[in-house]
Amino acid sequence: MNEQGILLESGTNELEVLVLLVDDQLFGMNVAKVQSIQKFDPELVTKLPTEIPGVSGMFLYRSKTIPLMDLAQILEIELTQEVEREIIIVTEFNNSVNSFKVQGIKRIYRLSWSELEPFDETFENNDYFIGSVNIENSQILIIDLEYILSKIFPDLIMEDVSESVIQKQETVTRDQLEIIFADDSPTIRKGIRKTLKTAGFKDISEFKNGEVALKYILEKYGDKKEQDLHNVVLISDIEMPRMDGLTLCKNINQNQNLKNIYTIMFSSLINKQMIAKCENLKADACISKPDTNKLINLLDARCQ
Repeated sequence: MNEQGILLESGTNELEVLVLLVDDQLFGMNVAKVQSIQKFDPELVTKLPTEIPGVSGMFLYRSKTIPLMDLAQILEIELTQEVEREIIIVTEFNNSVNSFKVQGIKRIYRLSWSELEPFDETFENNDYFIGSVNIENSQILIIDLEYILSKIFPDLIMEDVSESVIQKQETVTRDQLEIIFADDSPTIRKGIRKTLKTAGFKDISEFKNGEVALKYILEKYGDKKEQDLHNVVLISDIEMPRMDGLTLCKNINQNQNLKNIYTIMFSSLINKQMIAKCENLKADACISKPDTNKLINLLDARCQ
C-alpha cells in the first residue's frame, strides 16, 4: 500500500483513511501504516501453542511469519455476517510488521486532520480509537493501532531505558531543557513523561495534538524577537487529530520568532520517505518509536 499509494505533500495536514468492515460496522485506519492488503487464506496461519486474546496466530507473509490479530475479537464485535473470504491488512509501524483480519474493505478517502474529532472529546473510557470523522454521512471511528499493539505486545510501544542512559544525568544538566511534547495517545504521553522524569528532565509540557501545542508555543514565544530558544525542544508525534506533527513543524519553522526551537519528530511512521518529508520541513531530527534511548541521547546533546 505504501509503495503504490498517493504520496501526500509535507505539512498539508492531510491523511488518507482506509475504510474497512468489522462484521458490518465501518471503521477507519491510517493508510500510512498499511503495507498491503491480502485475501485471508487459513492455510497460511499457524496457531500459537499458548492462546493470546485477540491473536489468531502467525501469518505467513512474504516468506516470513508475522502476528495475525482479529479486529472483531479485539473490539469485542460478534460476527453476524457471512463473507465469502475475509481480508488481512498488513501494517508496518514502530519498526514492526503485523497483520489484522477484517471482514472487508470499502475504499480510501483523503481527508484533513482538522476533520478528525479527538475521541476523548465525544466519548469516554474507550482507548481503541483516536477519534471520529464524518465520511459520506457516516461517523467513522479511526482505530488506534498503537494502543492495540501496546496491550498485546507492550515492548513494541515503549522501550526500556538502559541504566547507562539514566546514570548520565549525573554528568548532564538535563533539568535545563524545556520540553514541549505533543502526542494524541494518553498511553504514550504517560510513558514518555515517566521515562523523561526518571532520566532527570523536569520541565515537560504535554499536549494531545499539534493544534493545542502550537497555540501554547505562540502564546509563550510567538511575539518575542531575538530570544534564546536553545533550551526549548519540541518532541512531536506525526499523526494527530486537528493538526498533525508535520504541519506543526512547518508552522514553527516558517515563523521567524520560533524557527530556532529544536524539533524532533518522534513517530511510529519513520521510514525513508517520512525522513525526507521531515527534512523538507526542516525538522532537526527524526526518531522512530519506541527508541527512547536514542531520544534521550539526542536531548542530552542539547544540554551541552
